[in-house]
Order: sequence, then C-alpha cells, then structure tokens
Amino acid sequence: MYNTRDNIVALATIPGKSALNVIRCSGGSCVLLYKALFKEKKVSAPGFVHLKQAYSKELVIDQCMVTFFRGPKSYTGENMLEISTHGGTVIAQKIIQLIESNKFRPAHPGEFTYRAFVNGKLDLAQAESVQTIIDSRNSLDSLYSIKNVQGHFSNQVSSMKSKIKKILSYMEHEMDFSEDEIDFETHTNYMKNIKKVASSIASLLEKSYLTKQNKSSVVIALAGKTNVGKSSLFNKIIGYDRSIVTRMEGTTRDTVEAEIIINNINVRIVDTAGIRKTKEIIEKKGISKTFEAIKGSNLVLFVDNLSPRKCIKSFPKIFKDKKILYIKSKSDLARHTKERGSFSVSSKEGKGVATLLKNITKEIDSFMHAFLDSNIFLINNRQKSILVDTLGFLKESLASYKKTGDAAIASSFLRSAHNKLSEVQGYEDKDEIINNIFQGFCVGK
Repeated sequence: MYNTRDNIVALATIPGKSALNVIRCSGGSCVLLYKALFKEKKVSAPGFVHLKQAYSKELVIDQCMVTFFRGPKSYTGENMLEISTHGGTVIAQKIIQLIESNKFRPAHPGEFTYRAFVNGKLDLAQAESVQTIIDSRNSLDSLYSIKNVQGHFSNQVSSMKSKIKKILSYMEHEMDFSEDEIDFETHTNYMKNIKKVASSIASLLEKSYLTKQNKSSVVIALAGKTNVGKSSLFNKIIGYDRSIVTRMEGTTRDTVEAEIIINNINVRIVDTAGIRKTKEIIEKKGISKTFEAIKGSNLVLFVDNLSPRKCIKSFPKIFKDKKILYIKSKSDLARHTKERGSFSVSSKEGKGVATLLKNITKEIDSFMHAFLDSNIFLINNRQKSILVDTLGFLKESLASYKKTGDAAIASSFLRSAHNKLSEVQGYEDKDEIINNIFQGFCVGK
C-alpha cells in the first residue's frame, strides 16, 4: 500500500473555517518544493519558523509560516516541510494543488507515521501510541500515550527481550555439552532466570492500563447498607435521575453506571446494591456484583445515614486496602448529627454535595499523579495479546525443562517467546498486518 519513494502531502488540520491550516510534506523533493513554492534560491535554516510568501507563478496566494526539517532529524526521518497558512478551504486547496504539481501525491492515512516507523524514528508500539494520543478522550490516555511515544513501554519490552536472549544464548551454548556435563546448579539457574522473566511479563500485564476503545476511566463505587441514600447521591453527582429511588429497602438490585468528566478525566460512577444478609436470590446476585464493583474501583464512597465509620467495620475484608471517603447521608433530617472524618450530605436539598465533589476531585488528582508516577503502562489489545502469548511460551519452556531437563525443547519455547515479544515493536515480513495498523490513522499523521 505505502510507497516510501514517493513525495507526499496532506492537510494535517481539520478542513473548514479556522485560524490556520497546517500542510505537511515529506520526501526527498522537499528542498526543490521549497525553492519553487516560495521562490527562494536556498532553504532557510532547518528547524526554525520563517515567514514566506507562497507563489502561483508570479501571483502571491498567501503569507505562510514555514518550517523545514532536514532528514533524518524530522518526524518521518526524511526531509519535511510544514506550512501554516491562513484558515479556510480555498487557500489550503490552492497550495496543496501547487505542491501536487511539483510531483507530490496525497498521503494515505497514517503514512507519515508509517515512514517514521520504517525509518527507525519510532518502533511499532510508539507509532500506535501516536494514534492513541489523537484518539484520547481523557487526560490519563493522553499522558500515558505520550510516555509510550517517548519509549516508556518499548524500553521495558526491550529489556525483557534482552533477558530472554541471554538465557537462550547460554542454554544453546550448553547444548554443545552432554547432559552429564551440565550440573544441577546450571539447570536451577536456567529455571530461576526464566521464572524472573515470566514474572516480569505477568507483572506488566497486571499493571497495564488497557484502553478499551479509548474509554478508560477512574472508577468510583458508591457502597453501603440498603436504604441509606446511595442512589439519591449517585443521581445528584451525575446530575440526572439514573438510578431508581424509593423508600423500599433493596430497590437497587444491580449495579448502575454513568460516566462524568472531572478535571478532563473520564470518571465512571457505579451505584451498587445495598450490602445486607438476604435469602432472596436476585438480591444476592446484586450484592455479589457490589463486591465486584468495590474490588474494581479506585475510590469508594461509603454511605450511611447514621455512622459510616462504624458501619464499615462490619465489612473488614471487602474494603481492605481501598481508598474511602465516608459520607453521612440525609443531613436534612432533624436527628442528623455530624461525624468527625465524614462528609455530611443531603441529596434531597443538595447540602454538602459541592464540598464532597471538591474532595472527590482532589482524590482523582492524587490518584492520577500516583498512577503516572508508578510503573504502569497503557497498552492496546494487540500488545496485550502478544504479552499473553509470550508468557505462555515462557511457561511452556519452564514446564518442559523442569519435567525433562531437555535444553533443546526448552530453548525452542524460549525462541518462540523472544520472537513473539518482538512483535510489540515491529513485525518482520508481515506487510499486511503493518498496513492494517497504520490505515487506522488519520490523514496527515
């Protein structure tokens, strides 16, 4: 699909009325294009922005801000031009037509990033993160994607590949000797080192922040006993009636979810069934889902109309190691008293909700910073599948070596693990796969 010998051009901004249009060009003829389009004898200093007049024959058609990047010090690794014109469609179309008349063709979706990949400016994992940045719907996705473009994830993969290769080289060296010459300690070391790599990949999978169609979110679960005001507070936080509210205990029998944006972060709020002992089958299933929601949450809002801090002590295992905000609900009632360390809230009158939301925002910010400082990665489904398969090969290698002591069999699984892991950063001789990945990019990237 992609012919990297061609010169390419694309409008990198959304077509239509705007302050600016940005046109990107890449290829060996960018120097000739620069001289022809701006009637210059030589190219201005690379990497700096210059004000230039674009010409159609002798007619000036626009004043442009122009930056020339000399390959390989460019995004694509080739000579590049980035031209900022005045907004609107007419000028952009006219300049693109002029560029095309200088032996440039329209770029395919993702072709600029494809060239960056082919020319060694980005590996495949980094290239995929470029599109994730563009598609990001919240700050977490974008920040993690930027880290991956910088090589955060790729460096970890390279380290694990290196470790596998090292084990493999030693093992294949030992294969030149007879089994009798390989002592027990050598076998033990091989198994120990394979276990370490397998553990690293398992940890990477566990810590991965998997993007699911770019809807990754911070999860907040509302929890507590029945009829304490969880659903009313849930509706108040999200700003509309999503959960059914009645005076009857056990009204909420299933988890109810809604998404809101707080500080540019997608926050998924989960209203859960009240926790209590029951013999009713449907309610028991709802409570089971409550436990799952609490387990999968980043923050718990524990609600009780009497004493949330005392009430939660009845469920020591469920909320272990969870970040919790305690909410004393129904503050509009005459018998309501404040509890130290808890937020007094009236969903009916809206009292205390604003203060609660400010503290929820603080917790989300704190969570986000801790998240970013930790060794957690944003990976996509393709990358996750590769890591899972790699881990499977390592386990097979370990199991076979433990059972038979046969280095030949164990090393074949190790080689498969190394080859599979290499697919994170790029494929060899798999053009169709590569093309399909980059076809999902937008034009101009």
